[in-house]
Amino acid sequence: MIFETYEFRKRRENKTEPDVYRYDVAPKQLRHQICVALEEGIGSYIPDPNRGSGFLSETRDCWDLIDEVCVKEVDSYLIYRAEYNLKLRVFNFIMNSESIDQLLSVIEIACRALAQIDNYYESPRERDAKQTGKESITEINQRFEQHAVGYQYEDPIIIRVDSKHAHAEIIKPALVLLKDPIFSKVNEDFIIAHKHYREGHLKDSVTAANRAFECMLKAICDAENWPYDKGSSASNLVSVVQNKKLFTHDFDRIFAAWAAMLKNGLSSVRNDAGAHGEGAHAAAVTKEIARFAINLAASNILFLGESYKALKARREDVPDAH
Repeated sequence: MIFETYEFRKRRENKTEPDVYRYDVAPKQLRHQICVALEEGIGSYIPDPNRGSGFLSETRDCWDLIDEVCVKEVDSYLIYRAEYNLKLRVFNFIMNSESIDQLLSVIEIACRALAQIDNYYESPRERDAKQTGKESITEINQRFEQHAVGYQYEDPIIIRVDSKHAHAEIIKPALVLLKDPIFSKVNEDFIIAHKHYREGHLKDSVTAANRAFECMLKAICDAENWPYDKGSSASNLVSVVQNKKLFTHDFDRIFAAWAAMLKNGLSSVRNDAGAHGEGAHAAAVTKEIARFAINLAASNILFLGESYKALKARREDVPDAH
């Protein structure tokens, strides 16, 4: 739960809070609030395995798992191993890490634990916690937003956020849609696109975004047993779903122009960015291009998914139609 303090309200009234997102800094207050959210979602750590049972043991196991992954994957985390209490070890790292990327990595690992812990308990009180793991994740995301730090945890990774509106209206709904098991490969590629973008591998981000769009088209074709050539491009795949009446629109000139954009838009971004070779004049991929590619892929994926959902709904209205 977030309580708006006097300090926060005053800063907002005086407009001293940042107007744009920051990406290379994590204020101490944000770090502290994330630590509190983690403890409220997971529960306290009981170091002695001979003390307590049930929820105390399970809560300790959760902190053990977070620590185990951090030890293996985050090199600067090792300097905190002198701390016996694993919860405090995680908190010391979060409060003191100088690397924003490694800080985000540890928060991401902890959020993955939060995302799973509700599966084992009907109530957070059963593990001596104050709120569900889902509620803690929501609070952590709200804290990032409150401090204008441009990241959000979207299961299973932390992604960079450049536009609040685009994230809320395009990226997040697309990620929710891709939870459907038939879109698992699409989800994998779309998450990879975000991961590359956050890590600064911009060309790889564009390529993965394009691959996610093509996988979305193939997933719908596979679910419907609509045949397509193995090496079909995005343009060819759009023609396949278009011919199978995936879309309900009349093909007037406006929609025809949109269909052409759907066929060629994202692949053009990829090709113009040098995906088919690194010639002497291959275009450099900027953050703006990569961000555009991800947002365009998300918009296209969301449209395709909603169109497919509408197609199935139309069939339910007319049971004999296929």
